[in-house]
Amino acid sequence: MKKSIIFGIKNRNTFLLISILIVSTLMGTIIQFIKGDLFQGALDQNLDKVSTYILIFGVLILIEVLFYFLEWKYENHLIRNTFAKLKNSIINNVLKTRDFSNIKVKNESNLNALTNVVDSLEYQYYRSSFDAIYLTLRIVFVTTSLLIINIYIGLVVIAFMFLPLLVTKLFKDKLANLEKSFLNQKGDNLSFFKNLLDNLKYVRILNADALFRNRSRNEINKERDAGLKTENYRITLNTMYSLLSYSSHFLILAISVLLIIKGHITPGVTITLLGLVEQLSMPILSLSRSINNINSTKKLREDINSIICVETDNLETAISYNNAITTKKLSFKFDNTVFNYNDVTFQKNNTHIITGQSGLGKSIFLESILGLLKSNHTGEICYDNNSLKVDSNPFKDIMYVMTDNNLFDGSPIFNILLRDEYSEEELNYMKKFLSEEKLLSEDVTKLSSGEKRRLLILRGLMSDKSTLIFDEPTSNLDSFNSQIFWDELLNIKDKTIIVVSHNTPEDIYDKFDIKYDFTSYVDKESVAYV
Repeated sequence: MKKSIIFGIKNRNTFLLISILIVSTLMGTIIQFIKGDLFQGALDQNLDKVSTYILIFGVLILIEVLFYFLEWKYENHLIRNTFAKLKNSIINNVLKTRDFSNIKVKNESNLNALTNVVDSLEYQYYRSSFDAIYLTLRIVFVTTSLLIINIYIGLVVIAFMFLPLLVTKLFKDKLANLEKSFLNQKGDNLSFFKNLLDNLKYVRILNADALFRNRSRNEINKERDAGLKTENYRITLNTMYSLLSYSSHFLILAISVLLIIKGHITPGVTITLLGLVEQLSMPILSLSRSINNINSTKKLREDINSIICVETDNLETAISYNNAITTKKLSFKFDNTVFNYNDVTFQKNNTHIITGQSGLGKSIFLESILGLLKSNHTGEICYDNNSLKVDSNPFKDIMYVMTDNNLFDGSPIFNILLRDEYSEEELNYMKKFLSEEKLLSEDVTKLSSGEKRRLLILRGLMSDKSTLIFDEPTSNLDSFNSQIFWDELLNIKDKTIIVVSHNTPEDIYDKFDIKYDFTSYVDKESVAYV
């Protein structure tokens, strides 16, 4: 991401905001001088002067309020647009995922960034950044005005009232680490609660409600304690800033009283001076808090930036084959198990079936030859004479139906065709597996596991790609629907078909051209954790 003054916001937009703030802040400063002149005019009983300054005072207030309105509207516009851009950037990089090793951990981090970390920046970072710009401008205008009125007061302001800003720099790293720990705990809890809700039925079956009630209480307490620690540290710093700021404020007022007694300033100037000092005390205190908040989000912004700026090669190379997909000395490490596969060949336009009991790494094998697991394996995977590489994309001509029944939000037909439009012929084919009522429904979440499986089978059978790969396609299917699948699959001509199945009827098994029994094709060995 290009370097910007405010994270995620283009500099030209920041400069436009600064321009708006300059006008509103300048009006607020000028108003203090008008107040002093108005008061002095009243003391001098100069009605013309009083009337003029009342009119000017009213106009300046209207201008100031108008520009405050523009500022607030524009700030809100910037925040919403920036959030949308950051989340789109995260999604874009997530969709570039090519290596699905440890995907669960990566997904938890990405989900936390999308649902938690980005939104947490609204007040702690963006609102605080905008406030910091506004308060800095006010301090500059007011301090300059004080120097013009009386150089001694101006110098005291510069010397004493900026102490809170120096203190802020000393503690920013610790506050940032505390804030990150708090957000990380919230992210961990989000994953924990999601997993708990997904397994709620098992909690009941295992009679484990007391166990998970205690675990939930512990996780919630961790989040509470992390939040308390962060906020208490911030409160301590803010209290310190308040003490420093008000002490400086008192010193300035004491000097002002001495100057009034000695006659160095008029009553009107005194009103202006007091107004400016009041405008300066709280901004410096608030600026310290804003910088505090900005510093506390440093680690979070680094985390978002690390996701957004992951270097991924957009120029993928399509890889296909005219003769065969082959593996040579393929070996894959998964957890504490190493799978060593014998050499396998999938011939173009042939039907292949892979059998063997569970735990032989059949699914891992498929994902390896498709490039979904780019790490933790050795050996060679070739499409004809071309080796499968990190930037290879085999899916332009391969359809793969996995074992899980995960579906996209949307209609059943969208999940099958990846489009909402369909022909009468397509609908009639889909009705072989699902009723028209189910197909035309809008919500796939209401489908049973068997219906979801049939939907995914349709996605594979209706694909126009030349290679169809099915991993345990008949799981969750009754014998009737399983037979429909096998009949439809084996009626497909001029396509390469690869099926993993550990429960295939003998008459179906015999119809496949090439058969691999992984019981004799895989050497499985256990290794100790390092």
